Amino acid sequence: MRTFDAEPQVLQDLREESEIVTAQAHPDFNVWAVRHPTLGKLVIIEGRDGSGVIVETEE
Repeated sequence: MRTFDAEPQVLQDLREESEIVTAQAHPDFNVWAVRHPTLGKLVIIEGRDGSGVIVETEE
């Protein structure tokens, strides 16, 4: 498992390119579990300022 810091545009692009499996809103951040066509399973965590973290999971 690897994690990467990500800019708002990267997070938005990944969400648009991926199939969203599930999403959860929290007062301080949003979380999406997605399936990307080339990157596989990812967890996207986005803070209120738009920046966030991408977690690349193992198959």
